[in-house]
Amino acid sequence: MKKKIFALTAMLLSICGVYAQPASVFLTAGQSNADGRVYNSQLPEYLKDGYEYLHYKKVTSSSDGMFEKRNFDNMKERWAFCDVTNYLIEKSLQANFYSIKCTEGGTSIDTAATAPTKPVWCADAEWLAVNKAYRGDINKGKSLTKSLIEGFYDCVDVTLSKLQHGYDVKAIMWHQGESDRKKADNYYQNFKDMICYMRNAIYEKTGDEKDKTLPFIFGTVSRKSRQYSSRVEEAQRKVASELEHVYLIDLGDAPLGKDVLHFDSAGTESLGKKMFEKLEELNLIK
Repeated sequence: MKKKIFALTAMLLSICGVYAQPASVFLTAGQSNADGRVYNSQLPEYLKDGYEYLHYKKVTSSSDGMFEKRNFDNMKERWAFCDVTNYLIEKSLQANFYSIKCTEGGTSIDTAATAPTKPVWCADAEWLAVNKAYRGDINKGKSLTKSLIEGFYDCVDVTLSKLQHGYDVKAIMWHQGESDRKKADNYYQNFKDMICYMRNAIYEKTGDEKDKTLPFIFGTVSRKSRQYSSRVEEAQRKVASELEHVYLIDLGDAPLGKDVLHFDSAGTESLGKKMFEKLEELNLIK
């Protein structure tokens, strides 16, 4: 009799939302292959209807903390691997979840590895102290790490902190490395510092101890790429072997488009699926 009462109570509590999970939050960052370089005219059929549960915000150029719908109506716009990952997350969760994206093509972590007109992912403390978040105007701000983190903070303050059952940051998904090939010898320390900076900054906002080692999942640069650097890949592999909860997806054979630089539709879709599979393997889709 007691078991029946307990089961009934549990069911009623579940219906009332007492056992409801915090909303899942996923962050995506990097340069052009994370930003997406395949036009919507080559969109996978299953993405054409958009999403039911996804709340999406790109914080590279603007940050007001308000999430939006993600659609693919404009054929002049492009899609990325995270769009596929988000589709698979939605199909699995069947519940509201949140995606925050900060990406910009041609960007490096090292300040000397790319054009001075480009923002960078530098996480050096002294450099960050004198550089503001990039918001579309390089003359006003150069830091993409601040774009991502301040954008995340705005989303927390305006939206996520007000959710009935709270929120839970699940992972950072990353693709980048091509633009650092000219400063490849610095990539190991730069990459490591950037990951630690992102994790610590997220922890400072959430107060959740697990975010100190928030899962960081990244793909390597395709070895077919005209901007591939073996030294960058070696540095990435070394960081993945040293830092806790950093996971590498080998994209050495990933197919590229005619520019021999950016993923084609098959490569973009494949990375999206591999990211989801890693999230699922790590039990982060819940």
